[in-house]
Amino acid sequence: MNTVECRSPLGLGILGLGGAAVNMLASFQRSPYFRLVAAADSDEAILGRFKGDVPGVETYPDVERLCADGAVDLVYIGTPNHLHFAHARAALEGGKHVLMEKPMAVTLEDAEEMIQIAERNGVLLGVNVKHSFEPRIQGIRDLARSGELGRLRMIHSWRFVDWLYRPRTAEEMTPGWGQGILWRQGPHQFDIIRTIGGGLMRSVRGMTGAWDPARNVTGAYNVYFEFENGVTGTAVCSGHDHFDSRALVHGFDGAAPLDDAKRHARARRELGRHIDDPGWEDAAAAAERYGGGRRATQASKSPGQGGGWILGGPLVVSFDKGDVRLSPAGLIVDGDEESREITFTDAGDGRDERLRTFYEAIALGRALPADGRWGKATQEVLVAVERSAQTRTEVMLSHQTPYPDVGRLVTS
Repeated sequence: MNTVECRSPLGLGILGLGGAAVNMLASFQRSPYFRLVAAADSDEAILGRFKGDVPGVETYPDVERLCADGAVDLVYIGTPNHLHFAHARAALEGGKHVLMEKPMAVTLEDAEEMIQIAERNGVLLGVNVKHSFEPRIQGIRDLARSGELGRLRMIHSWRFVDWLYRPRTAEEMTPGWGQGILWRQGPHQFDIIRTIGGGLMRSVRGMTGAWDPARNVTGAYNVYFEFENGVTGTAVCSGHDHFDSRALVHGFDGAAPLDDAKRHARARRELGRHIDDPGWEDAAAAAERYGGGRRATQASKSPGQGGGWILGGPLVVSFDKGDVRLSPAGLIVDGDEESREITFTDAGDGRDERLRTFYEAIALGRALPADGRWGKATQEVLVAVERSAQTRTEVMLSHQTPYPDVGRLVTS
């Protein structure tokens, strides 16, 4: 993994102590590039637990006071999707750099205004598509750039998970624009695909499915896409907690065999046990936030082979001279005459790489990968899939940006 000398850590403030922030906390705390100095959340109990666990961190009840803290250089936004625009605007207008969770916004107009605000205030806006920074994904991108296997031809990414039946807030289960698995998991999947393909997606033809009347938000999507350079492929995702697509990637999560009856439909069964308790799901969803008990803070988790999200289903990338897939240690290249493995000395964690590239952009003036315009382009794909599903037609894209080949990871 690339490293750069840290002249002086920058101050980091967290806005929103939900599940996204919990998953980032270990990287924040071990990063040599940022120092966690402040956090804000509307829940006083969560703020109190956080302040007790992380000594020296200032806590605030709202975004305005967090952004008024002079020690904060970068604000990480991990609040619900519909609040991204208002919270990013407050931080950017306050002269803070912003790293926000995906999706960037729920409308392209809001995304464009955020970009304009950042440019007007001379600060950086980036999207936390951390899985696109995973060494395996960057390794496939390197193969596409180098031409070692000839031209890139196809990208296929499939995921079957339990998303729809995990504890969800009432807001997450309310049908409407920007809701469901397309907007929650799609940003990761399509960002990975755009990273590998070079960014310039041409069109999509897709469908979305809301198949459970009791949980009436999109729980599945199926998309065919094309890039300007002729690369094609599919993105498939279902959150209905039937098949677990980790079975197709050798159970990389390290848990019990995926056909174990105790693991099958575990989220569905837990939800079913509490069907007569109307308050259980809200309480369980709240317990996914910081210190709530359902999700470990992972504060002491050390970087290692990483790749948890991308190893949740098959990803197969085809070139003229071979197909590339994921392995526990790196990548497997099934070529014309042999199958070989590309390994990494440290497969690391995309979160750590995301933070390094942001530091380099702030402190060293380097180009910021996955900036606001890149995030808007990935968001455009989600919008296009929604429109394609409604019209049952191919939808052309017009806001795509090329992948900036900066801050690349080094393979071995």
